[in-house]
Amino acid sequence: MSSNSDNWQELLRHYEATVNLSLHKRFDADPERAKKFGFECGDLWIDIAKQKVDAETIDLLFALAEESGVNDFFHSMSSGNIVNLSENQPALHTFLRRPLSHENNKELRSVSENINETFNRMSELEEKIKNKQLFGFSGKPINSVVNLGIGGSHLGPFMAFEALRDYANPEIEMRWSSGLDTADLDDALQGLDPESTIIIICSKTFNTSETISVASRALNWLSSGGVSNTVSQVFAATSSPKNALSFGVLQENIFPFSESIGGRFSLASPVALGLMISIGSKSFKEMLNGMDVIDQHVLEVPRNIPMLLGLIDVWNNSIFGINSLAIVPYSYRLRYLPAHLQQLMMESLGKSVSTEGEPLKIKSGVAVLGASGTDAQHSFFQMLHQGTEAIPVDLIGFAHLSDETSQELIANLIAQAETLAFGQDVDEIGNPLLPHKILSGDKPSTVILAPSLSPSILGQLVALYEHRTVSAAVTLGINPFDQWGVEFGKQSAIEIANELATPEIVSNRDSSTKALMARYRHWRDATP
Repeated sequence: MSSNSDNWQELLRHYEATVNLSLHKRFDADPERAKKFGFECGDLWIDIAKQKVDAETIDLLFALAEESGVNDFFHSMSSGNIVNLSENQPALHTFLRRPLSHENNKELRSVSENINETFNRMSELEEKIKNKQLFGFSGKPINSVVNLGIGGSHLGPFMAFEALRDYANPEIEMRWSSGLDTADLDDALQGLDPESTIIIICSKTFNTSETISVASRALNWLSSGGVSNTVSQVFAATSSPKNALSFGVLQENIFPFSESIGGRFSLASPVALGLMISIGSKSFKEMLNGMDVIDQHVLEVPRNIPMLLGLIDVWNNSIFGINSLAIVPYSYRLRYLPAHLQQLMMESLGKSVSTEGEPLKIKSGVAVLGASGTDAQHSFFQMLHQGTEAIPVDLIGFAHLSDETSQELIANLIAQAETLAFGQDVDEIGNPLLPHKILSGDKPSTVILAPSLSPSILGQLVALYEHRTVSAAVTLGINPFDQWGVEFGKQSAIEIANELATPEIVSNRDSSTKALMARYRHWRDATP
């Protein structure tokens, strides 16, 4: 997207004309505002009335999306065409959750059949464990699962596991480990019996150094715990079956997926095998169906809701110049959603060049922060209410939770949205603390409500944010599916790790890097 396009310039002119219109004035001028800016999307209710937009803003944003080809991109992506240009790949994550009956194209049906076959194998493993028919090397039935992964191979599945704990099989102990720090794996293995535990290694390439290092330590734990043939209790989810075989995983224990499925878009893939084992195939399928509800909405509705949310992100970030977004679910179960969305949005939109490799002339990407509702209110909401920057907030709530606090939580959510928008005047003439007590308001927010936190609704939420992110990326003319900065950082870490193991530090490194490496080596080699 060129910042010199007619649509972009028209949007800038509209911004200049309306930038000083407060939310107070917008609501006063339009008594029907809440009705006009509330939308159904699947089972979700999306209220954008407290964003600084009006009908003209939305029309201009959709015109920008049309010029950028967002709808064409969605259809191209859904047809399996190459959309990840820098890596010359399609993006097949929506194929993971759509029914086989959707496929008419012979080639695409073959892709979906392979996905369906893997899904059936995952279901069979889940059934065996549930029915105590999967045995460890020594003959004990498997009742514990340890999932190893990092980034997209961990954040999404772990978030979903915590979100759907009420659906988990209580007879299966599910643990997660995602870091190099030995304490992470130690905590995950604490109290488990190696003879009744399986290890699932989730790694797209199966050469991610962090995951392979942790996997090796987990296998040593099995071996030292009496499992003399560890391979019988090791499973893998990967797009590189050959690398998994080389590591020692048995062919029948490998669950493959396409390398065209990005980690942050992979919740519906075999990296969620541990999630399926915990919540069961039925609930897992319901989550996939929820994702497909949003996928189909995006394909069938030209001015769809995920696109609208992505365009509002562009409006707030690239036009208003706001650099942050807070995501606040009013649900303890959903407390890890912000961490998953940090990767999804910041890895997808954290780009400074266009798909053609040209430097961007407009802002792209925001810093995503968040926490569960009432915790967030007592931590960073002070800055949201009275800070100098108007940070947009997504407030996510549910009518029914697993306990009796839903009404209190929703009351807090609605109160925060109202106060952020309209502030609070303090009528205390002569009080020297008056300036400190005033909340100016005019802080934008979006409210997302749902009946409950079910597998289907979780799937809808995840897909909503996925398509929202892709919409923003295509509008801005950037590739949402690559992450070259991450890849370079990994390579640099490997080089420095190798260098720390040698007597000398490479001379062409900068003085700060060399000093840090020298300080580490001094402390490492010092006598405790």
